[in-house]
Amino acid sequence: MRRVTTWAAAALLGIAATAIAPATALAAKPKIDWVRVDVPEGEDTARLTKVLKEALKHAAKRADFGKAVKTVSLSARIVELKTEQQGDVLRVSCTILGRVTGGPSARSRISYGGRPDNRRELQKNVLTMVANGLVARLAQIVRTRPPKVR
Repeated sequence: MRRVTTWAAAALLGIAATAIAPATALAAKPKIDWVRVDVPEGEDTARLTKVLKEALKHAAKRADFGKAVKTVSLSARIVELKTEQQGDVLRVSCTILGRVTGGPSARSRISYGGRPDNRRELQKNVLTMVANGLVARLAQIVRTRPPKVR
């Protein structure tokens, strides 16, 4: 009898979970369109552009832009990307400026240090962190703007 009760409880829990899942899946996320992603000219421009675009796209998937709009157009530009070695520490500093098309802008800045032999990985980590901060702020701007302005 105890085994039947356990199986019945598990079945009810499974049915309840599948009944709730479609309701959350119906909440449509807006399409995020990155109009421009600019990286200053330099030695690794192509690689840094690719890394930044991937980081922005990944951050935008996780961010909550609200439900009131169907498409959000954004742009991003690296204002400063500085790599300098101080002794046995490589310090990467990055400032990125993002803008909601037709709306306000946001700025994200971070400085991070690591081992000099991991330069590419350190740059990737810094760009990912700065992109996460920028997209979170842009999502907040989109959520809080009045619908008429969008």
